[in-house]
Amino acid sequence: MTNVIKSRLGKWGLMLAATAICSTLTLAKEAAAEDMDTLRFGLASYPSGLDPFRHEGAAGHNVKLQIFRGLLGLDGGGQVVGELAESWEQEGMDFVFHIRENAVFQNGEPVNASDVKWSFEQIGKEGSTAYFVNELSVIEEIEVVDDKTVRFRLSAPTPAFTKLLATPYAPVLSEVAGIDTPVGAGPYKITKMEEGVAISFEAFDGYYKEGYPKTPKLEMIAYKDENLRVAALESGDVDIIEYVPWQSMAKVESNADLVLQETTGPNMVLNFNVEQAPFDDARVRRAVCNAINRQDVVDAAFYGRGKELLGLPLDETSEVMSPETQDLFSFDPDLAKSLLEQAGALGQSVKLLSSSTYSMHQDTALVVQQYLNAAGLPVELDLPEWGARVAQGNEGQYQFAVNGSATVVDDPDGLTAMIGSGSPSYKRSFGYSNPELDALLTEGRHELDPNRRAEIYQKVAAIVAEDVPLCPLTRRTQGYAMHGNVEGFNALVGSSSGYSAFGLEAVHLE
Repeated sequence: MTNVIKSRLGKWGLMLAATAICSTLTLAKEAAAEDMDTLRFGLASYPSGLDPFRHEGAAGHNVKLQIFRGLLGLDGGGQVVGELAESWEQEGMDFVFHIRENAVFQNGEPVNASDVKWSFEQIGKEGSTAYFVNELSVIEEIEVVDDKTVRFRLSAPTPAFTKLLATPYAPVLSEVAGIDTPVGAGPYKITKMEEGVAISFEAFDGYYKEGYPKTPKLEMIAYKDENLRVAALESGDVDIIEYVPWQSMAKVESNADLVLQETTGPNMVLNFNVEQAPFDDARVRRAVCNAINRQDVVDAAFYGRGKELLGLPLDETSEVMSPETQDLFSFDPDLAKSLLEQAGALGQSVKLLSSSTYSMHQDTALVVQQYLNAAGLPVELDLPEWGARVAQGNEGQYQFAVNGSATVVDDPDGLTAMIGSGSPSYKRSFGYSNPELDALLTEGRHELDPNRRAEIYQKVAAIVAEDVPLCPLTRRTQGYAMHGNVEGFNALVGSSSGYSAFGLEAVHLE
């Protein structure tokens, strides 16, 4: 009897063990399936804000492009394509957009022409802090033709108009929801926000592109420490990361399980608070530009993955690129000291705003500090985390600052947001305004003849060389890294690199 009981217990034990194994495998399969349903994206910082019309950094773009969309956008090759607009045509200086019949906001309201008109009125209203308040002032009238058709009448020809609408700065919002609680029509809805840590999304089931987004859930997790961001990718905690640190690119390239997408990215520049001494004097700003050996910035901050920038921060494919727009400054320490002496600033201590969040910003600041100290302009560094750095920049709480910057579109008109007058933004020098420069930028925006346009931007470059609304430093590369099973992601190039999150809707895990 005892042997029979033992035999039965043995069988039951085997059955129980087998059942446990099956249950474990089932749970593992379910967990794996759920894991495949969630794309985990490693942010370089937590967004400093989600104002739909303001520039709030790359992390802000990544989030806002999931919940808001405009009439136009960019495809995986960086070309302008329809988003809320199914099609459009140009009639002289008019642009007519036809809104998709199935486009709805995340509150269930249909996207109508009246919403488009209202959204652009928010950008252009008095006191607006919208990043494109100047660029879109060319809109003379917006006509609601019918519920699904809207006409923009421009006051002058504007070659870059559709490119401007294909950025994150011109989203269409629900008029019913209003501006205090903005509601967009993007591919994902925010389900949870853990301040400073992560943002969770789920696919918006009313999204106007059938079959998109490809991944049901999205998690954006902030890693302020870039080494932790890379480690999270290597360990599998995230599927893709932005801003691969330049010192880690070679390691990522050598890892057979990972893929690096490295493209030409934004430039590094210095911005100035021209309302504060000594940078209210253009001679001091010129001295800074002549005091720095830019190759050392390329080598120290970007591990040689970039090159010097001595002129206007244009895309290298720009139609107006020429020696006249690029050869504006040189490394000339003697001239720098002479200019500082002329301005009475030699030996005056200044504070340089950068950020501890990104090594490229901090390392750039360290090289700038070294060369300005040698030139006779002692520099103290201010290195807050990125969100605070953006806020200080927007509010003018700095003397001069390191910035990663690019034209907002692949068009020389993108310079307007960097060196023209406008609402305060950390992307431009605080308080800077030059009526002559503004007039040339406006003329260039509306000029259709390529040769005449090139001449205009040569004049712009001459003013930049003399008045220095910013100091160009380097062209840099930019990298996204991901696991080999991440499909459908495309890192965009140049001025569009910061808008690569347009394509997250097409990303899926294999």
